[in-house]
Order: sequence, then structure tokens, then C-alpha cells
Amino acid sequence: MAFVIGYNGAMPREGRTGLVVPVPAADEALAPLVERYPQAVREGVPAHLSVLYPFLAAEDLDTGVVTTLRTLFDRQPPLRVVLERCHRRGGFVYLLPDPIDPLRELTEAVRRHWPELVPYEGRYDVLEPHVTVAMGAEEGTAAAMRREVAESVPLTVELDEAWLVVSRQRWQLHERFAFRGQ
Repeated sequence: MAFVIGYNGAMPREGRTGLVVPVPAADEALAPLVERYPQAVREGVPAHLSVLYPFLAAEDLDTGVVTTLRTLFDRQPPLRVVLERCHRRGGFVYLLPDPIDPLRELTEAVRRHWPELVPYEGRYDVLEPHVTVAMGAEEGTAAAMRREVAESVPLTVELDEAWLVVSRQRWQLHERFAFRGQ
């Protein structure tokens, strides 16, 4: 199955990594879009909320990094969020979680360990945690996708783990971290 993630025609550089929270229920809800708009999605990571992208270079992922991440995510309690509305800006179609603050706090917790890492390398002034539906889609396609997704929400989802993913010709799972906090 192709996983829903924004597609802008280019894969990230080889060896790029990211920390994401998978949202499998969104994959199920958005699966019909994969069939209708294959040009607007790509294979790889499933529907997700980004914690931090890009993360460290793949060659820097050592035992110490994994141990730090495991400790951090072990403290994180599972989250329940609602993906209530579908938004669109140009060819970018996305869902915002509610509440959003626990996800912002998760990103900040990671950044306290790696303060030099800036989400999306600082390309965006304000960046909210979101589930990307499409990125770089034609305007008409993006508008149609937003209308269709609007019919699939609200969607209540349980978030109970984070993934460290690495780009090696396609996104690959490197490590999973369960949310174990109380």
C-alpha cells in the first residue's frame, strides 16, 4: 500500500532522517485519495505528525542518540487527538490535531537535547504539527482533495509511538519508540 504523505516530486537527500508519530487511522481514512490522486502521494512513511525533520544525519545515529530518544519517549504518555478539519494553502493540504500543544511540547523536548536542529531548517515562520495529505499538488487537485478529506473528519486518533526514519532511496524505519509515560 502507498502511504499518504505529501509529495512535491523530490525525495529528501539520501541519509536524511526524521522523527515522526505515525497516525495509522489517518492512513485508513485517507486511503481512497491514494487511488484517486496517485500523483499527489508517495510511498514511504505512513500518515504521520512530524516531531522533528530533519533530524540528525543517518551516520550520526549511534547508541547514545537512540538511548536518549528512548528515554525521552518512554516518559511521553500516549496521546489522543482529533483531526477535526482539513486545511489547504495552495497545493498543500493538511490536517491539524487538537489538542496541538502536547505535540509542540514533544518537539521542544527533543530540541532541548539537540538545540542546533531547527524544524524544516527554518524554512517556515510558523509550523504547526500536522498530518500532510498533499504537498505541491495542482491547485484544482488540492481543492478536490481538501473537500474529500473534509468528509472523512473528524477523526479521533491514538498516538502511542514515535518512529525514527531514514531516507535510503525511500523512507525506511530505523527505530520505534513506545510512549510509556503515565
